[in-house]
Amino acid sequence: MRKLKQLLLLCGTFFLLCSCSLGEEGAPREAVSLTLVSFGGSRDLTEQVNLFNETHEGYRIDIEIYELNDVDKDDRIERLQREIVAGRGPDLVNYGSLYASSYCLGYYTENLLNYLPEDWQSIYFSNILESFFVNGGLYAMPVGFSLSTFAGRQDMLGDRERWSIQEMMQIYMEQEEGVILYPGETKVDVLGTILSKNMESFIEWEEGECRFDSEEFRDILAFANSFPDMLRITEDYSPKTLFAEGKSLLYQDSISDIYDICGAGRVLATNEVVYVGVPVSEGYGTVIQPSRLVLAISANSRHKDISWEFIAQFLTSSYQNEKLNYCLPLRRDTMEHMLEEAGNMEYVVSADGNEIPIVKSEIGFEGEEAIKIYRMEEEEKKQLLRLIETASLNDAIDYTLYNIVLEEAQSYFAGDRTLDEVIDIIQRRASLYIAEHM
Repeated sequence: MRKLKQLLLLCGTFFLLCSCSLGEEGAPREAVSLTLVSFGGSRDLTEQVNLFNETHEGYRIDIEIYELNDVDKDDRIERLQREIVAGRGPDLVNYGSLYASSYCLGYYTENLLNYLPEDWQSIYFSNILESFFVNGGLYAMPVGFSLSTFAGRQDMLGDRERWSIQEMMQIYMEQEEGVILYPGETKVDVLGTILSKNMESFIEWEEGECRFDSEEFRDILAFANSFPDMLRITEDYSPKTLFAEGKSLLYQDSISDIYDICGAGRVLATNEVVYVGVPVSEGYGTVIQPSRLVLAISANSRHKDISWEFIAQFLTSSYQNEKLNYCLPLRRDTMEHMLEEAGNMEYVVSADGNEIPIVKSEIGFEGEEAIKIYRMEEEEKKQLLRLIETASLNDAIDYTLYNIVLEEAQSYFAGDRTLDEVIDIIQRRASLYIAEHM
């Protein structure tokens, strides 16, 4: 009996030791916590963080939201940069709609080219990612993109795929009386529209230089000044009619969904549509806009590889095919799949047995009947791919610099300063700002 008790005691001790050991190994160890700072909240981001936390045992991402606020966004960006320089800061950053190329100048984040597969140029639209390069590196990555361009009738714009500001001015001046540039044309709007789409072409962040004193920028400012200060809209004003009757030279086409490419021809009521883009001195004027998620890995993160695994979730076929919202996919295979399906008419059967075509997209004008799109034509597919593959301009602009230009331009528009005076002030202020952010 005594030996039995000793044996039971020994077994119990052994079981207890094993239980402790198994408990230490089998019980969930404390997860390594990664911090993701996000400028603005995002349901897509939250969903992917939850997926990461569910599928990566031993790691956890916690989101810290910086609410979007135009007043203090620069302070928040600078504070984030100081924390990274000091060896603190987050592991991951989502710049969101605040993203500007200037945020990556100080190498606060990792070069993501080091994490992409060797054949990334064949997997993704390489020119889209290259438009986000800073000093030859990719320090922040959009999970998708949109395009912005000017389209118009071939009989008004000619057979061209690009134009300079001088050509834009000349063609506009040659139009018959009553033809406007586009609905909404005012001094500030024309300057802001052109500038917001190609301001980066006047800046060399890497060299710390700008050329707002160039003839090209001078012409843009002078051209904008030729328009009215305010819109004069009558009760029967109809943008839809202006486009259909050829009374507007340009149609501003924003393409964040593949069916948006179908809008120009239907709005302009012609099959002969040309896409000239914004005026540029070289290259094509189709502008690339980042998605609402622009992700980066902090330069001093101790968990860079696992941080990349999180970003890689957004680049998978499943995410790009099924989860991407309000933007075009980076993956070529996803785009090919989407275009193949878009060419098919789809139907639902009504209660009385009739087939009703499904509306794939609509183009709406306030107070007017929307234009319905049921499928994409082959030429529209080809045109979309042409626009994507020739795009190189990136509108991830620094809005502090953008506002400097608009602010100083007002004194020229009001007649308080000459064009030369305003050009000189803009160039000096912009040069100083760029130098401070080098």
